[in-house]
Amino acid sequence: MSGIRNLAALANSASSSRVLNLNLVAKRYSDDPMRKTAPLFTDDLLNRAILVKHRLRRDEAYLLPNSPSVATKIIFPLDFDNLEMGGRSIFVNQKGFRQAICDLVGDRELELERDFLVLSLLNDLPSLDPFLVREQLRRHHHQPADCYFSISPSDSSRMQSFTSAEMAPLIRMAFQTTNGSGGMVGKLADALLSANADARLDPLRATLGLHGEQFTQGIFSWKGFIYYKWQFSEMIQSLIRVTQEIDQIRPSGRKDASTREEIRILKASIRNRIREAARNCSRVLAVYDDAFADLVHRGNTAAFRKFLLEAPVFFIDLGYSMGVISHISSFWSFRFKGGAANLPTSEEFLEILVEFETGLAPRQSHAQPW
Repeated sequence: MSGIRNLAALANSASSSRVLNLNLVAKRYSDDPMRKTAPLFTDDLLNRAILVKHRLRRDEAYLLPNSPSVATKIIFPLDFDNLEMGGRSIFVNQKGFRQAICDLVGDRELELERDFLVLSLLNDLPSLDPFLVREQLRRHHHQPADCYFSISPSDSSRMQSFTSAEMAPLIRMAFQTTNGSGGMVGKLADALLSANADARLDPLRATLGLHGEQFTQGIFSWKGFIYYKWQFSEMIQSLIRVTQEIDQIRPSGRKDASTREEIRILKASIRNRIREAARNCSRVLAVYDDAFADLVHRGNTAAFRKFLLEAPVFFIDLGYSMGVISHISSFWSFRFKGGAANLPTSEEFLEILVEFETGLAPRQSHAQPW
């Protein structure tokens, strides 16, 4: 899709694993006093920007050192009320990144130091899932207003229940309890989900023999694994539906033979790549499940300790795969919620498929199989 069309499509869409739409947050919560007293960014223009996890194209790779496959793009709309006007974009850590931001917002580098730190923390994440963004910022002592994190009460409740069930066997082992029920599981699950690795997790810290930054980073990645495991369990039926609907959809308007053939090839490729991405998520999650089972069923703390030490790398790989398929699932549901009455033209459908194909293209994995 063209840059302007992509930007206009974000006008009324909520933030997702791929997009953090601060312009929409500013509009929806314009009268929220917490947004004003605890902003995500201190600079007003940055705090109305649109952040996107962007798959780098070949002609963009030269902009960033080490040419990462996915970069964080900051988009500054030319007109906050009319995104069809387009905007100026800057990649985090591109050549001359800091000076480009300063020139655009009209501040000196020293005045933006806190905002540059927040951008760096967001850039370190594989996706912009609200849960992960919130936890990443909290563990580095940044606590923006809740309006920046679109986590519904129902999602929070289901995530809490899922985590409680996941944690129960470990809590029984770490606290030498026999039933794992009652308040202990809920309190520890809440500590794991909503706070840093604080004193409530000390028994787990002692059980696993990890300290300092190793424990903090390992716990953060563990939170990410539990979150992605929950998200994957809730998303799998949606992915099946998307692959079926991609096959079934017949775009409106005329299309020549070459366009029909291109659409046919893209459909087959995307269907296979979605399945491969889902299998990759399952494989990485299985690494966690095996290590966790070793710990709670066989008392093998060494295996889970090893997993936590290596979890940050696995977490990045899992995050990229989950981010792509989550974006496809949420975008498809949003764009085609009208069913047959909301069919795309052949041109639009082809552009959607090309974007999906680009996002699903294989990337180099840094995780090593156990």
